[in-house]
Amino acid sequence: MTQDIATVRRHRWHAADSYDEATGRLQRRNAALVAGLHPDPGAVRRALDVGCGTGALTEELLTRLPTAAHVTGLDVSADMLHHARARTGEQGAGRLEFRHGSLLDPEAVTGAFDAVFSNAALHWMYPRYDDCFTRLRHLLAPDGLLCAATAGRSAATDDFDRRVGARVHGLLGQDTADDFTRRRLTCVELTVVAGRNGLVVEDVFLVERRAAVSVPAYVTWWLASGGPWQADPPRRERAVELLQGALGGPDGEIELVHASVLAVLRRPVGRD
Repeated sequence: MTQDIATVRRHRWHAADSYDEATGRLQRRNAALVAGLHPDPGAVRRALDVGCGTGALTEELLTRLPTAAHVTGLDVSADMLHHARARTGEQGAGRLEFRHGSLLDPEAVTGAFDAVFSNAALHWMYPRYDDCFTRLRHLLAPDGLLCAATAGRSAATDDFDRRVGARVHGLLGQDTADDFTRRRLTCVELTVVAGRNGLVVEDVFLVERRAAVSVPAYVTWWLASGGPWQADPPRRERAVELLQGALGGPDGEIELVHASVLAVLRRPVGRD
């Protein structure tokens, strides 16, 4: 990330209640997909959930991995971690620990993990994707797997970002849609950056969803998921009013295009 942890903590998506309310269903669906990517979950004894947030994927891992597996959840938000602890409760007793910190901080967590999982977190590492994937490789044990979903890019997301961007351009003093577009990865781009940083691609594919949602629901989701990235609290509140007006008002609807690139990446034996 270009921002340090102190800066990141101030952003809206660290309000765990808002995040869960706006993105809960989507996070649960993607969590099930990501947890199901591992071809041999019964062999996992030590797992890491990067950017665990409010614990949707962590909870799924506790269900799918063997009871002997130990799971570590890592996130930069103390508020998110509080909710994740409450969510996992007794299910995680003796099997789960949470760490407060950034993936890019070498002291936040140390390897080697049999498997690393991540859902909807890696795109917040932009533009430091090389640092991100190198760090993930170091956290994996030799022959360990990274199973992840990150913001995907396709012709449909480009069109969606352009349409929304044209309507909100300049409202918040920044090109908010363009900012998120830069974080997206195509399957080819993810393959290239992973290979460049010592990971072997076992599988990579795009999942794209479309849904008609109300303008207020979209604005709430967008703010809870990270935008406006640089806005201070007063501007975030004003952003709701401005964005709703630009996108058709509180009674309007918008076709949401959501895309994720899902990947299974392996740390090859003999690669340091």
